Amino acid sequence: MTSRLAPAPGVLGPGEGEAVWFADSLLHYKVTGDETHGQLALAEVRAPQGSGSPDHTHRREDEAWYVLVGRLRFWLGDESRTAGPGDFVFGPRGIRHRFEVESEEARFLILVTPAGFEEFTRACGWPATAPTLPPDDLVPHDGAELAAAARRAGIELST
Repeated sequence: MTSRLAPAPGVLGPGEGEAVWFADSLLHYKVTGDETHGQLALAEVRAPQGSGSPDHTHRREDEAWYVLVGRLRFWLGDESRTAGPGDFVFGPRGIRHRFEVESEEARFLILVTPAGFEEFTRACGWPATAPTLPPDDLVPHDGAELAAAARRAGIELST
């Protein structure tokens, strides 16, 4: 039997945490499954207008967003809604969803529970080398590579 240490408490300031360029955005993970025994992951996201996600369904985790700055349009199942600063959006596992940034730029939190989504963003993103949006010259990942990473993460991409 392997014993596990309890998660360590901590405080991360603005711009701190593991940084990943993913889906035209900058994610700063404030906590990941590594620190929470797989229970949750939380990222602060900075994203430009037009960025977002394709239609997809999580089979393993619930996903939630809290908008700090800007406006995002969400499609959750058959419903559509715009969310702005202070709005909280919940997307339970098994519900097809997507979102898109409508404002010039947005900042928001993404919470997933249990954790694991961060592995998908690492596989399909790049370690951020600056606290900026991704540079235009990043070479996109191959579609087959993205589909395989989604399958490993229990994410179904809609066609």
